[in-house]
Amino acid sequence: MNRNDCEAVLHLHRSFRPRRRTGRGFLTGTVFLDAALLMGAFVLATSPFVLKPGIALDLPGAAQSDGIRFNDLVLKISREGVVFFNDDQITLNTLEPALRIAVEKRPGVALILEADRSISQETTAAVYDAAAAAGFRQVFIATQKTGTGK
Repeated sequence: MNRNDCEAVLHLHRSFRPRRRTGRGFLTGTVFLDAALLMGAFVLATSPFVLKPGIALDLPGAAQSDGIRFNDLVLKISREGVVFFNDDQITLNTLEPALRIAVEKRPGVALILEADRSISQETTAAVYDAAAAAGFRQVFIATQKTGTGK
Protein backbone atom coordinates (compact mmCIF):
# COMPACT_ATOMS: atom_id res chain seq x y z
CA MET A 1 0.00 0.00 0.00
CA ASN A 2 1.55 3.27 -1.00
CA ARG A 3 1.11 6.76 0.39
CA ASN A 4 -1.56 7.76 -2.14
CA ASP A 5 -3.78 4.84 -1.13
CA CYS A 6 -3.55 5.83 2.54
CA GLU A 7 -4.46 9.43 1.78
CA ALA A 8 -7.45 8.26 -0.28
CA VAL A 9 -8.74 6.17 2.61
CA LEU A 10 -8.25 9.05 5.06
CA HIS A 11 -10.02 11.39 2.67
CA LEU A 12 -13.02 9.03 2.49
CA HIS A 13 -13.08 8.75 6.25
CA ARG A 14 -13.14 12.51 6.68
CA SER A 15 -15.81 13.09 4.04
CA PHE A 16 -18.24 10.40 5.23
CA ARG A 17 -20.63 11.83 7.82
CA PRO A 18 -23.46 9.66 9.08
CA ARG A 19 -26.89 11.24 9.16
CA ARG A 20 -27.67 9.90 12.61
CA ARG A 21 -25.35 9.36 15.51
CA THR A 22 -26.04 6.63 18.01
CA GLY A 23 -26.24 7.80 21.58
CA ARG A 24 -23.33 6.38 23.50
CA GLY A 25 -24.83 7.23 26.90
CA PHE A 26 -27.84 4.96 26.38
CA LEU A 27 -25.74 1.82 25.89
CA THR A 28 -23.62 2.53 28.94
CA GLY A 29 -26.70 3.06 31.07
CA THR A 30 -28.22 -0.19 29.87
CA VAL A 31 -25.22 -2.18 31.05
CA PHE A 32 -25.44 -0.68 34.53
CA LEU A 33 -29.21 -1.14 34.65
CA ASP A 34 -28.86 -4.80 33.65
CA ALA A 35 -26.22 -5.40 36.32
CA ALA A 36 -28.38 -3.68 38.94
CA LEU A 37 -31.43 -5.78 38.03
CA LEU A 38 -29.44 -9.00 38.18
CA MET A 39 -28.01 -8.05 41.56
CA GLY A 40 -31.49 -7.21 42.84
CA ALA A 41 -32.87 -10.54 41.64
CA PHE A 42 -30.02 -12.37 43.38
CA VAL A 43 -30.61 -10.53 46.66
CA LEU A 44 -34.35 -11.23 46.54
CA ALA A 45 -33.85 -14.91 45.75
CA THR A 46 -31.42 -15.45 48.62
CA SER A 47 -33.10 -13.24 51.20
CA PRO A 48 -34.79 -14.64 54.29
CA PHE A 49 -38.07 -13.08 53.14
CA VAL A 50 -38.54 -15.93 50.66
CA LEU A 51 -40.84 -18.34 52.46
CA LYS A 52 -39.90 -21.99 52.53
CA PRO A 53 -42.47 -24.69 53.19
CA GLY A 54 -42.24 -26.19 56.64
CA ILE A 55 -43.98 -27.25 59.78
CA ALA A 56 -44.55 -24.84 62.65
CA LEU A 57 -43.09 -26.52 65.75
CA ASP A 58 -42.90 -25.30 69.32
CA LEU A 59 -39.69 -27.07 70.38
CA PRO A 60 -39.05 -27.73 74.05
CA GLY A 61 -36.46 -25.52 75.71
CA ALA A 62 -33.15 -26.60 77.22
CA ALA A 63 -30.41 -24.61 78.92
CA GLN A 64 -27.65 -26.68 77.35
CA SER A 65 -27.85 -27.72 73.75
CA ASP A 66 -24.91 -28.81 71.65
CA GLY A 67 -24.63 -28.51 67.91
CA ILE A 68 -25.27 -31.50 65.73
CA ARG A 69 -23.66 -32.52 62.46
CA PHE A 70 -25.12 -31.02 59.32
CA ASN A 71 -25.70 -34.27 57.42
CA ASP A 72 -27.92 -35.98 60.01
CA LEU A 73 -31.44 -37.07 59.10
CA VAL A 74 -34.41 -35.15 60.53
CA LEU A 75 -37.76 -36.59 61.60
CA LYS A 76 -40.48 -34.02 62.38
CA ILE A 77 -43.67 -34.53 64.34
CA SER A 78 -46.21 -31.70 64.26
CA ARG A 79 -48.52 -30.80 67.16
CA GLU A 80 -51.30 -32.69 65.37
CA GLY A 81 -49.17 -35.86 65.45
CA VAL A 82 -48.36 -35.88 61.73
CA VAL A 83 -44.93 -37.45 61.05
CA PHE A 84 -42.62 -36.18 58.29
CA PHE A 85 -39.40 -37.91 57.23
CA ASN A 86 -37.33 -36.93 54.16
CA ASP A 87 -40.01 -34.36 53.28
CA ASP A 88 -42.65 -37.11 53.02
CA GLN A 89 -45.63 -37.58 55.30
CA ILE A 90 -45.63 -41.07 56.81
CA THR A 91 -47.48 -42.89 59.56
CA LEU A 92 -46.00 -44.46 62.68
CA ASN A 93 -46.72 -47.89 61.16
CA THR A 94 -44.57 -47.20 58.08
CA LEU A 95 -41.89 -45.30 60.03
CA GLU A 96 -39.59 -48.24 60.76
CA PRO A 97 -39.26 -49.44 57.11
CA ALA A 98 -38.58 -45.87 55.96
CA LEU A 99 -35.91 -45.43 58.65
CA ARG A 100 -34.37 -48.81 57.77
CA ILE A 101 -34.00 -47.77 54.10
CA ALA A 102 -32.37 -44.50 55.20
CA VAL A 103 -29.87 -46.34 57.44
CA GLU A 104 -28.98 -48.72 54.61
CA LYS A 105 -28.30 -45.78 52.27
CA ARG A 106 -26.28 -43.81 54.83
CA PRO A 107 -24.88 -46.02 57.60
CA GLY A 108 -23.61 -44.29 60.74
CA VAL A 109 -25.87 -41.26 60.37
CA ALA A 110 -27.78 -39.93 63.38
CA LEU A 111 -31.50 -39.15 63.61
CA ILE A 112 -32.70 -35.77 64.87
CA LEU A 113 -36.21 -35.79 66.33
CA GLU A 114 -37.94 -32.42 65.99
CA ALA A 115 -41.18 -32.92 67.88
CA ASP A 116 -43.57 -30.32 69.13
CA ARG A 117 -43.58 -29.96 72.92
CA SER A 118 -47.23 -31.06 73.07
CA ILE A 119 -46.45 -34.53 71.64
CA SER A 120 -47.04 -37.35 74.13
CA GLN A 121 -44.23 -39.44 75.55
CA GLU A 122 -45.91 -42.49 74.08
CA THR A 123 -45.43 -41.14 70.56
CA THR A 124 -41.82 -40.19 71.33
CA ALA A 125 -41.12 -43.68 72.72
CA ALA A 126 -42.66 -45.27 69.61
CA VAL A 127 -40.35 -43.18 67.42
CA TYR A 128 -37.33 -44.17 69.54
CA ASP A 129 -38.28 -47.85 69.26
CA ALA A 130 -38.68 -47.59 65.48
CA ALA A 131 -35.31 -45.81 65.16
CA ALA A 132 -33.53 -48.43 67.29
CA ALA A 133 -35.14 -51.28 65.34
CA ALA A 134 -34.13 -49.62 62.06
CA GLY A 135 -30.47 -49.48 63.14
CA PHE A 136 -29.88 -45.88 64.26
CA ARG A 137 -27.16 -45.71 66.90
CA GLN A 138 -27.84 -42.09 67.85
CA VAL A 139 -31.15 -40.28 68.21
CA PHE A 140 -31.11 -36.64 69.25
CA ILE A 141 -33.99 -34.46 70.40
CA ALA A 142 -34.03 -30.99 68.87
CA THR A 143 -34.53 -28.20 71.41
CA GLN A 144 -34.38 -24.45 71.41
CA LYS A 145 -31.88 -22.73 73.65
CA THR A 146 -33.30 -21.03 76.72
CA GLY A 147 -31.62 -18.66 79.17
CA THR A 148 -29.71 -20.17 82.08
CA GLY A 149 -31.15 -17.64 84.51
CA LYS A 150 -27.77 -16.36 85.75
